[in-house]
Amino acid sequence: MHTSNLDHPKQKNRPITLVLAMFLGIFGVDRFYLGKWKSGIAKGLTIGGLGIWWFIDGAMVLTDAFLHSLGKDTGFVKDARGQDLRLGLSMYRFKDGHIQRDWFSS
Repeated sequence: MHTSNLDHPKQKNRPITLVLAMFLGIFGVDRFYLGKWKSGIAKGLTIGGLGIWWFIDGAMVLTDAFLHSLGKDTGFVKDARGQDLRLGLSMYRFKDGHIQRDWFSS
């Protein structure tokens, strides 16, 4: 039986989400990337909630990416399906007292 990528959706990346939130988040682009298109439209129409929504989303994604780099596996920023995001701020992360590869890992 053939399985498609639709059966197993890929996790979204924190670094991509962070860049989108910082530079295009005022238009809701970060929300569209995460599959949250309804809130993406609302965020875009309100110009990032007059900047407040944009700031809060950016701070949350940055904090989430930082904590992931320090070993936290579950984050508070999720995609539309409720999945955790992948990857932290750097190529390596500190987890369980060890440095392990984060980017480019399978």
